[in-house]
This record gives sequence, structure tokens and C-alpha cells, in this order.
Amino acid sequence: MGGLVEDIQRIIGDGIFQSCVVAALIIVATGVISSVVSKLLHKIMQVDGLPLPSSSIIINIARITIWALGLCIMLSSCFNVDVNGLIAALGIGGVALSLGLQDTIKNFIGGLQVTLMKIVRPGDHVKVGEIEGIVQDVSWRQSVVKDYENNLHLIPNAVINSTAVQKISPDLLVATRISFVNDGRDLDETIAEMEQLAKRAIEKVAPLEKDPWILLTEIGEYGIWAKMRFVLKEPTHAREARDAALRAISPYTRINASEVLLGNGDED
Repeated sequence: MGGLVEDIQRIIGDGIFQSCVVAALIIVATGVISSVVSKLLHKIMQVDGLPLPSSSIIINIARITIWALGLCIMLSSCFNVDVNGLIAALGIGGVALSLGLQDTIKNFIGGLQVTLMKIVRPGDHVKVGEIEGIVQDVSWRQSVVKDYENNLHLIPNAVINSTAVQKISPDLLVATRISFVNDGRDLDETIAEMEQLAKRAIEKVAPLEKDPWILLTEIGEYGIWAKMRFVLKEPTHAREARDAALRAISPYTRINASEVLLGNGDED
């Protein structure tokens, strides 16, 4: 027992205990600062009220930078570690490691370019190759795009940098909520008829870039709720186009919706 007490006194006397306490405090402080900065960046980088996922590249870079500085301060001040020599050693090892991670590094640099140059941002409506949808996030490796059928596509940042990206102006994308009655008919046929009726009505008002499509959001006892979207070639008559589409499909909100035929859209 006496030997244990002597060992504790020796550790405290040598300053090891104090160094460990200071190191623990630095780690805690680093974690707190990292959390505060991450939350602040989340708030600053919100796009149209949409908070970014925690994997956003800028937020991750901030976290890594803060933790790297915190660890360097801890090693240098508490344990007298030569941080410069450690960084040099890590640099040599990083060169060797980078040879095996070329694609990852390419995507990381691509993510920085996409973010800093604002090529795409969360909330943008984009078309990359055959993929078209809304950007959800730009992470350190890939950009996440949700298409209009709610499928998520993970596109490497290097691909976005090397592929033509078409951005659809929010003014060109028209979206509106609708509800309708199906009366036991085949749902796919009903939706197809509604889309065709809306298309014919819109084309009388404004040229279409992408035909109307309807996505269901909820099915209840008293009807079906959905979202109808279409893309115009120019935004001048967006309000009139929405009005025309809603008027064209309005019969489907009635109890006798099953009597509505696709040919009715041709009658003027």
C-alpha cells in the first residue's frame, strides 16, 4: 500500500498527472468548439430553410481542421512532442497513401471546387447526364441528388466537374399539390389520363420543357393526395400554366371521376 502511495506521489510530482488533466481539458474544449462551429455552419449554410446534412464537405473540413489544431496544441504543450517533425512524417506518409487513393482525392478536390465555386448547391434542380433531380448535399466524396421519383443518386464529385451540368431555374419548375378521387379504377391509368389532360392544357398557354408528372404523397379514406410538377421553357406564364393544368384535371376531384375520358381534353 505504501508503495502505491509513493508511486502516485511520484507521478504527481513529475507533472504527468497535470499534463494528463490539461490534455483532457484541451480535448473537451476542442470537442465543444467543433460542435459549436458545426452548428453555426449549419445555420449559415441553410438553403431556402433546408438544413444541410452533417456530411456536408465544408462542415467536415471545419471539424477536421479544429481537431487537428487541438491535437497539435495538446501534443506540443502537454507532452513536448515535436509537432513540426510529426507533420513532416505524416506528409511523407501521405504522399505514399495518396497514390492508392487517387479517386478519393480527386472526388475530395472536386467536392471543394463544386462547393466553393457554387457549381451546384443543395436545393438546386440539376440534370447530370441521365440523372435529373434536386441536390440534397455535397459531401467530401459525392453529391446526393434526389430525382422526381424520390430515388437518391450518389454522383462522384469528379463526375460533376467533368460532366456538363444543366441547372433548371426554380422559376421554370412549377409544382402544386392536388387531390383527386379514383373510384376504384386502375390508379396508373387515372394518373396517366390526368397527366395527358394537364399537358394538353398547359401547351395552349406556354411551351413545355418537361411534361407534367404526378407523384402520390398520401392515400386516405376520402381521396388521394399528390404533387404535380412540370417544367416550362420560359417562366413568363407559369401562373397561367398552373391554372390551366388544375382546371383540366378538376373533374377528377368529383365523385364521378371514373366517367372522365381522356378524349374530353380535345373538346373546346
